[in-house]
Amino acid sequence: MPKQGEAFLKGGIGCLLAFGGMAACAVLVGGTAHIDIGGAVILLVIGGVIGLIINAIYRKGRKDGGDRDPNEPPGEN
Repeated sequence: MPKQGEAFLKGGIGCLLAFGGMAACAVLVGGTAHIDIGGAVILLVIGGVIGLIINAIYRKGRKDGGDRDPNEPPGEN
């Protein structure tokens, strides 16, 4: 999977897990929580975009610092 797709999925799933944890905390203190498919998709997309932004910043920093990613073929730096 390309690095962008991996970053999108990690960010999206991380966002869903973070909000799931907050919902679990709300339920534990006596509140309620629910999510529908539309809300889950929106959270996945928002988290994915955040993941892509973080990945772009990280990769730019590696290029500026002169570090090579050992997984990249030569010439793509």
